[in-house]
Amino acid sequence: MKKKHFILALGLALASPLTAQTSLDLPAEYLRNNTAGGVNNNLPANLVGSPYLTDDFKRGMVYMENETPYPAMMRYNAYQDEIQVQSADGISTLFMRDNIWAELNGETIKIETYEKGSGTAQGYFFELNKGATRLLKKHKRVFTEAVPASSSYAQDKPPSFDDDITYYLAQEGVPAKEIKLKKKDIEEILTSKQAQAYIKENKMKLKSEDEVIELINHLNAL
Repeated sequence: MKKKHFILALGLALASPLTAQTSLDLPAEYLRNNTAGGVNNNLPANLVGSPYLTDDFKRGMVYMENETPYPAMMRYNAYQDEIQVQSADGISTLFMRDNIWAELNGETIKIETYEKGSGTAQGYFFELNKGATRLLKKHKRVFTEAVPASSSYAQDKPPSFDDDITYYLAQEGVPAKEIKLKKKDIEEILTSKQAQAYIKENKMKLKSEDEVIELINHLNAL
């Protein structure tokens, strides 16, 4: 199992689209894991889905604190949790540092510290709003191996990448906490009287990104 996933990860690191893209080169201090690019031969031919949110590289901006932002051709690998960058030398990945972030397809992708089990971890999140309290979205692609048919009447199930989306609430000074988009989870974290009053006054169910962001932005503005 582990060997198969290692081969898959190696294949993804070497994968590149067949169509030509515009190359924009970032300074070396932004990048790690330079590769030669090329056609990937390690992914199963019958694979369903993709490890990337978009298979093609898109033009975005890369930021580092106190530095000039740079344009780059990028895509987000949601299986390996990395931002890949295409340049004239091939495909690299951004360093995973909390002072480096990207804007891609109109969205901000940043490294955040979050609760994981009994400890903490860091990873990429999509920042859905700004301020002292933020709603974060985690995109993940889960790889499922092929399943042979159980009988002559059944069909083989091909290997696939499946979406797994989770949400976190981030507050200043503490790791982000995973939540469900539901009233109970959010009220357990946003416990102020102002939050409770706004939820009640606007009859909020807090089951959508828009409603949660509306509540958070209201609290951040107080």
